[in-house]
Formats: sequence, structure tokens, C-alpha cells
Amino acid sequence: MRYTVNGRTLEYSALGECAWGSDIRLLDQAIDLTKDTLWHQAGYSVENLFTPNVFENFKQKTRNLLIDLWREAGLQVTPNFELDQYHKLAKEQKVHLSAVEKTRLLDVREFPIPIKQLADRISTLCHVNLEVKNPFDGQTVFHFRVIRPQQTDNNPLHRDVWLEDYRNCINLYIPVAGSNEHSSLIIAKGSHLWSESKVERTNSGAIINGVKFNVPAVTAIKDEYELVRPNPKPNEVLLFSPYLIHGGASNLNEDQTRISIEVRLWKQGVA
Repeated sequence: MRYTVNGRTLEYSALGECAWGSDIRLLDQAIDLTKDTLWHQAGYSVENLFTPNVFENFKQKTRNLLIDLWREAGLQVTPNFELDQYHKLAKEQKVHLSAVEKTRLLDVREFPIPIKQLADRISTLCHVNLEVKNPFDGQTVFHFRVIRPQQTDNNPLHRDVWLEDYRNCINLYIPVAGSNEHSSLIIAKGSHLWSESKVERTNSGAIINGVKFNVPAVTAIKDEYELVRPNPKPNEVLLFSPYLIHGGASNLNEDQTRISIEVRLWKQGVA
């Protein structure tokens, strides 16, 4: 799959059987949490997140949590360590994967601030009461995404809803460190409105550079499309539909690891 964003051409090769989708639109079968927003047609928006005081508390506690988790993984992190220099501690893939295991599937009780503060803010932005609780499996989790520069740590272009446990939610990308126009998440603008017949993908989880992904990978897109890096700044959040094609976000920075928080929210009371 070869694609261009911000004038840069990126590419990956996904192993596995591929097929074009059928002439259906997955969003038609969904609870669309973007439908009452001004950004429904795009499928995403960048919004302010917390008040300044809350953000300062969030930023410090986020840093403390990450450092504690990395130390649990065996990394030698000094007190004044710059988070975006993570790649200098985890040069080897084995070390990196060990650290990633510590920073994924974290219970929301570990979130840097009370999770209700985040849920209330996103509920206001989406005009519906939301909670960080997956009705599919009851999980209440968040993740850190850690993408080293000039490495293949990122996942391919995909729709989250090709995995059934991510249907009907809203996704959050909260930048922590090293997230900029060269590294932030890539989104196919308006792709939540596309028919599946516009997209070719692997039939199951893709294998790219020897790494097996749970999610299928986009391998081709018909006709015109636009890929963007919305690039939220500190104390901003990127909200986007899980029906959007996104990912493939290679970190093109020379010397900065990109770190973000990933959270999903669902409509309250949905079983």
C-alpha cells in the first residue's frame, strides 16, 4: 500500500489474502457518535481538552505513570528524562516490545486524572452521555501508543470496526510527546462514509515486516481520497470515528519518539 500525506509518500507491504469489500456501508449499521456534531462529514475533529490547571495536573501525572511503567519493564529512566527520547532506551525490538506490554490495556483507575473528567468533556463535545466501558466485553481500559522514529512500530491503515469489539464508540488520540506534523495519527478524511467496496484489505490480521497485527490492513483504495495528519497540540484531543480509515502513521521525526494516549468511549447504557 503506497499513500501520500503532507507531501510525503509512505508505503508498507501486507502479507495475507486480500479482497475488495462488499457494497455496504458499515456506519449504516452503527451507533454513530459523530452524527450530531459539526464535524460529522469529516469524521474527526481536534478540540480543546482540559482547563489549564487540570491539564498541568494531567501532564505531570501522565509523565509519572509512564516513567513508572517503563521502570517496571526494566528501562533505566532518570528523573529528568525527556519522554520523546524513549528510543534511546529501547533500541532493540525485544526491549521495546517488553515496554509496550506494560503500557497497554491499563485500567482506567490508573488514568492520570479521574476518568469521569475526561468522559464528561467528550460527552459535551459529542452531545451524548459517554463512558469508558466497552459493552462488548466490559473492559474499561486505555493505552499508551509509543512509536519510535524511523521504525516500523505503527500499525497499518485500517478501520477499528473490522474488529467487532470496537463498534459504536468514539476514539481519542491525546498527544503526550513527540506528536507533530511528521508523526501524528493519519486519517482518511470522510472515510467513515465510504462503502466497503471502495477498499481492498487483508481478510484477517495483516503481517507486515514480520509483525502480526490483530486488525486487517488496507491494501488498496479506489478513486480519490485524502489522507491528513490532524496534529493536535498539547491540551488538545483528536476525536474520530472508529469507522474512519486511520493508522499507517510512520514516525518521520529524526530524533523524537511519538507518544499518545488512546481511549475509546461508548454511549452510556448500551448493552
